[in-house]
Amino acid sequence: MSKLLIGYLYKEDLNLYGDNGNVEVLTARCFGRSIECEVLLIDKGKLTSHNRLSEINLLFMGGGPDSSQKSIYGDFLEEKKPFLLDYVTSGKTGLFVCGSYQLMGDYYRASDGEELKGLGIFKAHTIHFGKNKPRCIGNVRATLTGKISSDPVFKNVNFLEDRIVGFENHGGRTYLDPGAEPFARVTYGHGNNSEDGSEGIILGNCIGTYFHGPILAKNPHLADYLIAKALNVQELPKLNDGFITASYAASKKLR
Repeated sequence: MSKLLIGYLYKEDLNLYGDNGNVEVLTARCFGRSIECEVLLIDKGKLTSHNRLSEINLLFMGGGPDSSQKSIYGDFLEEKKPFLLDYVTSGKTGLFVCGSYQLMGDYYRASDGEELKGLGIFKAHTIHFGKNKPRCIGNVRATLTGKISSDPVFKNVNFLEDRIVGFENHGGRTYLDPGAEPFARVTYGHGNNSEDGSEGIILGNCIGTYFHGPILAKNPHLADYLIAKALNVQELPKLNDGFITASYAASKKLR
């Protein structure tokens, strides 16, 4: 089995609500299967300083407060866009949580009306309505859409069900363009905008989501799906996941 090389964008700036736990879960689940795994940190600065970008097969970027997003915004938009565009469109695997999900879209309109241009890779836009609408916050549950649930790879590694659990906390509300496919459908909580039942987005093998938690700690079947897709394998050796399964079951009852 080939090596998993995780590209971790802006670790120090975007780690809200323990988002770095997603990378820890991926590495731990690889370790449990004796799969070689390495994390390549990608921070602000020229991509030419990294000579292994083409080897990355799983890319992760977390969320952060507005101040952190602004601190990486220029670098993300100008320096990282060509790499990210090529990465997503080439069918590689990625996970983008909250703030990074928003920045991968067309634009983010802040509560003061200021509009931040996004990368335009995810066909979606985000609007923060300020005090006119409350924050989308709390426990959240959703059912995965057919893009993942019907994937033979997911069926092979899924030892739970087609549902995911987590936590969300976002002021911005995201609206998908016509034809864009949501990552999941909300059964409890807010999701993208607390209006249309959509949660996140999926494009190729890349996922954008508002699920914190971190999402992969609470949803190991999703973690295994990302690992399998990144390694281009149809299945993975099973792990002893009794405790994690119990935690997942308990999370489904949270209000």
